[in-house]
Amino acid sequence: MTVGRHEANPPRRNLQGLIAGYLPATIIPALVSLGVVLAYTRLLSPAEYGRYSLAFTALMVVQVSLFYTLSLSIVRFYPVAVRERSTADLIRTSYIGVMLVGLIAAALAALALIVLPLPPKLLPVLWLAVPLLLLRATLSTGQAVRRASDASSQYSLIECGQAIIGFAAGVLLVVLRGPTAENVMLGLIVGAAAMLAIGARSSWRAFREGRFDRTLQRNAWAFSAPLAVTYAVGAALQYGDRFMVAGLAGAQALGIYTVATVLVDRPTALAGIAITTATFPRVVRTLEDEGVEAARQQLGFNGILLLAVAAPACIGLMLIAPQLARITVGPAFRTGLVALLPIVAATALIRMMSAHFIDHAYHLARRSDLMLLAYGPFAALNLGIDVVVIPRFGVLGAAWAALGCLSLQCIISALLARRVFPLWLPPADIARVASALLPMIVVARLINLTNPWLHLAALVAESTVSYAVMLIAVDLAGLRGIVIGRCRRMFALQEPV
Repeated sequence: MTVGRHEANPPRRNLQGLIAGYLPATIIPALVSLGVVLAYTRLLSPAEYGRYSLAFTALMVVQVSLFYTLSLSIVRFYPVAVRERSTADLIRTSYIGVMLVGLIAAALAALALIVLPLPPKLLPVLWLAVPLLLLRATLSTGQAVRRASDASSQYSLIECGQAIIGFAAGVLLVVLRGPTAENVMLGLIVGAAAMLAIGARSSWRAFREGRFDRTLQRNAWAFSAPLAVTYAVGAALQYGDRFMVAGLAGAQALGIYTVATVLVDRPTALAGIAITTATFPRVVRTLEDEGVEAARQQLGFNGILLLAVAAPACIGLMLIAPQLARITVGPAFRTGLVALLPIVAATALIRMMSAHFIDHAYHLARRSDLMLLAYGPFAALNLGIDVVVIPRFGVLGAAWAALGCLSLQCIISALLARRVFPLWLPPADIARVASALLPMIVVARLINLTNPWLHLAALVAESTVSYAVMLIAVDLAGLRGIVIGRCRRMFALQEPV
């Protein structure tokens, strides 16, 4: 990991190249998540998958609430550290802070497992979530530094390695030791530990040479504290329905519900992270170096890139829902999956725009405290609605409640964010994305093949090609000029000398 002075903001074509550098960290874990569903819905029962899902969801709530916010503080303060030639101090201070918070979180989690009257079958897998939390928290610190320093290849290596090794180790343990949720969690621990050992080498020199800066730590925690509360509420809005399904409908229903959300949320969330990983540090630098108006323009461009990726991904998942359900999961998981997938895909699209575009306005304005107002009431509303609809409508009721509450939250959050930062999306580019989606949807509805594999392949191929062609035709983000320029260079290289 290179630590040093960053260059001046490169042009947008370099930003697109940087996003491409993060693509492996998006594509490979997304493929692995598909492999997780393919394998574990056949190797595990819905109840065992539900136990694993509950433990992993609890881990994600803590990780998002605490450690993702600490990672954001690294990205936010990194340009200042570069300017002041104190990046080593930032790295050492950040690691020490994460270790301290991680130990406190692990101690509180252990206390909760001892004191709370949890079902005995859940305790073993929940205990395994504690060391996994510490490993992933430490790993996320190094990843935040790699993001901030545009070390995309190293970032992608760590993300891909963690996903692949964790999945492979989990499958091996399930086959050798038995189809239990504990073996799946042990596999994830192996993957996180392996990549932490590899990634630590690149951070050790800066950690050793830096000094602990109390002022920097206070600033980072002051930035992160309101975010931690806000993201805890946001995690309750995103994951709370899983706990409600588990409590009101049982582990088997949770297993089926989680499969639907994983099939959608994992690839779409990774796509959003890939865009944000490259674009958020850039807009922070733009704000620091060029001011609010330049940052507004850059954030609007970032939002269009996100929409151009998120919209076809989520709409495409709606179009292939029946084939996806038939192909990807075991027979015990297929009940209700076709009906769930379109609802979950629509929810994922709204969540991506909220988390990876609207929320950035709060970060840039340093008003992350306001995010609690945008998340808190709707998290409580969602849980309250779940109490009513899940006993009557099951997992479909939970899915519709999540979509409705998140849609309302996104609207209110956008209005609130505009009061502290000039949030903006170019209307012409929104129209371009919409016009590029229309042929994809129309042609996909005309495809009707009896073989599910051929139908799925035809839908994916048609959607990819038609959407890409339309994006070039409408010239979104200057794509037409980029494609023409590359074609000219390619043909020029082929001309005889």
